[in-house]
Amino acid sequence: MKKIISMLTLILIFGISYGQNQLTLTEFKNLCDSSGLNFTMPKDYKIADVKQNRDLGYSFAVINSDSTMEIRYTIWSLKPSMEQYKESLKDSNSMMIPPNNIYKGRVQANVLNMTGGQMYNIGPFPTQAVKKEFNADAGGSCFFEFNCEFGEGYKYGQFVYLHKDDTADVIVTFMSNNKETHSDLMMAGFHSLKFK
Repeated sequence: MKKIISMLTLILIFGISYGQNQLTLTEFKNLCDSSGLNFTMPKDYKIADVKQNRDLGYSFAVINSDSTMEIRYTIWSLKPSMEQYKESLKDSNSMMIPPNNIYKGRVQANVLNMTGGQMYNIGPFPTQAVKKEFNADAGGSCFFEFNCEFGEGYKYGQFVYLHKDDTADVIVTFMSNNKETHSDLMMAGFHSLKFK
């Protein structure tokens, strides 16, 4: 049990500290490629600064031309943890959470971090739809009000999480200040990140 708790703690720390460096578009596309993803820059968007925060690390962000919607991208490659997991299966004294289940905890932790500890409903996407639209094995979405450093300057957030077995976990966060236009604004970048 201690090993499981330690692993969850490391996941949360890794999730918070990961991806705080500003990447160029080419560097981000290379990161996506190495993680089994394709990125398409949303139309009429430009690169935004990556801001240091203690809630959710991200490595790339874009903002639309009138600054009414910002999109931030967080990617966790599962390749290193899959290798560790395969090694752990050879040791009967080792217990490790299967990497393909980690996204469930990441998504829950993300909601709590974004909302200052309030839980919101996370709606899963239908399996066939997430496969067809994102080539992912699992995914879903959650709309919420920010109460965190990550959301500074924005009132509303909506994240889309995506998971592909043995490949990567993704959180794409859409940020705005207008609840009525939020859904329409996020459509320009909704399919900007997909698995190969």
